Amino acid sequence: MITKKDLIVPTAEFGFRKPKIVKVDVRKTILDEIKADIYKLYAYLRVVDEMVEGIEPDRDFKEWRVVIEQFHEVSDKYQFDGQWLLDFHEAMFTDLIKKEHTMVSMLEYCKGSSESVGCMMARILGCPPEADYYARCLGRAYQIINFVRDYDEDVAKGYKYINSSKSIYIRLFKENLEEGMKGIHFIPEELRTPIFAANKAYMEVADKLS
Repeated sequence: MITKKDLIVPTAEFGFRKPKIVKVDVRKTILDEIKADIYKLYAYLRVVDEMVEGIEPDRDFKEWRVVIEQFHEVSDKYQFDGQWLLDFHEAMFTDLIKKEHTMVSMLEYCKGSSESVGCMMARILGCPPEADYYARCLGRAYQIINFVRDYDEDVAKGYKYINSSKSIYIRLFKENLEEGMKGIHFIPEELRTPIFAANKAYMEVADKLS
C-alpha cells in the first residue's frame, strides 16, 4: 500500500558545500504517475474504438502512433497478460462483424471489452493477481450498465448488445458490482475514491432506468 512519507535525498553541489536536503512527496509523485498511466491506457482504448467506428478524413495519424506507443510502454511497465490484450482486440474486431448479441455472446464480448481492461487497471493500481477475479466483475458490471444506459444510441448505430428488457441486465449489473466490491481491499485505500464515485454514478443510472 502507498503511504505518505518524505523521501530524504541528499545532494551535494561542487563537492565542498554542505549537502542540501530535498524533500519529495513520494505519495503525490506515485499518484501522478498512476494517473498518467491510466490516461495513456484509456487514450489507447479510445483510439481503437475510433478505428472500429470509422475515422474522419482529416484524422492526424501521428497522434494515434504516439498513443499506441505509450500504451505499449504502459503494457510493458505493468506486464499486462498477453491474453488480456488478445481478448480486448478480439472484442473490438467483433464489433466489425457482429451487430446483435445474445446474453451469452454479450458476456463473451465483455471478457475483452471490459474484463481485460479491469485487469489492466488493477495492475496499474498496484493490485496483485489475486484481485483479477474482482477486477473482472467490476469491469463487467460497468460494461453492462453502459449497455443499458446507451441502448438507444447503440441501436441507432446498428448495435444491439442487449435486448429491450433492461431489468435483467440491471440486476446482472448489481450482482457483478456487489461481487466485484468484495475485492476492494486489494486497492490501496487512497486510490479507492474514484471507484466509489463510479459505483455511485452507475447506481443512480440503474435506479433511474429501473
